[in-house]
Amino acid sequence: MQSKWLKSTVIPTLIISVLIILTFVLFGSIEDYFISLLEEVQEQKLIYSILSFLILLSDILLPVPSSIIMFINGFVLGVVGGGLLSLFALMGASVVGYFLGKFSQNVFHSKANISASSMVESYGMIAIIVTRGMPVLAEAVSIVCGYNRMNFRKYLLFSFIGYLPLCFLYSFFGQLGQDKNLFLITFFISLLIAAVMWFIARKFFLKKSGE
Repeated sequence: MQSKWLKSTVIPTLIISVLIILTFVLFGSIEDYFISLLEEVQEQKLIYSILSFLILLSDILLPVPSSIIMFINGFVLGVVGGGLLSLFALMGASVVGYFLGKFSQNVFHSKANISASSMVESYGMIAIIVTRGMPVLAEAVSIVCGYNRMNFRKYLLFSFIGYLPLCFLYSFFGQLGQDKNLFLITFFISLLIAAVMWFIARKFFLKKSGE
């Protein structure tokens, strides 16, 4: 059972994480380009919104500074507008990542049995919620969930739960002003939120398993 879990989850996660890190190394300069591009069109809110959406959507494949962009979204569009824009864009990226994983599973057929898939659905809940605000891991977990064919509705729900507080947190502090100290405070609070969510999700899972 452990061997099947290793093949269905751990190994794909490591491979995908390495590929994503390589993308960050090779295309690292693209981060500054994206930020500069958005800053140039801040006064044109419609164009800004479209560009921001597309950039965050590409986060699943490119080294996008999603935290900084969510912060700027709040500065340009306010708490509600910036939060909703970030949420819809990142949920879209999650969907793309899921189906990329599902497609790769079809191409490289996995022999993982039902028990391995069941474990991904169970423990995947915690992984999805906690990693939504973490670079590399968020993308890797999304693809692995699709690779293991986790229930799509559950995947969307857990992604939504993970992203919702983060998007509006960055948006809230972003509307206060583009201050580096505010961004760092927001980043550390987002890590705290992830820790709290991990604790709650783990408690919920263990309680559910004990029933």
